[in-house]
Amino acid sequence: MTNGEANGPVVCPGCGTGENVPVADVQRGKDLIRLALAPNKTGDGCMNFIEGAVIAGLAAGAGAYYADDRGRPWLVPVGIVAALLVMVGTIAVIRSEGRDKRRVEAGAARAVEAAGGARYCSPCEGVFFPSGGPWQGVATPERFRHHVWTAGGYGDQLDEKTKAAAKAAAEAAESA
Repeated sequence: MTNGEANGPVVCPGCGTGENVPVADVQRGKDLIRLALAPNKTGDGCMNFIEGAVIAGLAAGAGAYYADDRGRPWLVPVGIVAALLVMVGTIAVIRSEGRDKRRVEAGAARAVEAAGGARYCSPCEGVFFPSGGPWQGVATPERFRHHVWTAGGYGDQLDEKTKAAAKAAAEAAESA
């Protein structure tokens, strides 16, 4: 059931209006981010590698420069060690981002399925499932995102504010 189909408009259980759209059709900036079905993991690691290499080069260069300038030859190995540590850290970040990206790609179908049928009501600034779905009534976008990301297998990538808001909304709904 979507707005304008033969079954008629979908009425929001919160405000009673038909001013809602499927979550997938949300176009506005803030709402689009709050209703994202997955974290934005599009990087391929090239920029991180370049940044790490530049910082490592600066560390090694600074060690060599100050070793000559100040007459302290022991600064050359210190600069080299610092450069190596920066590159090890850079590689760890690139691997971690690649792992997160693969996990998001693997869970995308589960997240889409968990979000299936969800609608966003802009007057309420909330999400509801016309079929009843995982909760009755209108929920916050944070609770929706928590539900979808957890179903996708990457709920641990939610920020703490979203986790707390989703937990508080779920507890409030259960006590009501």
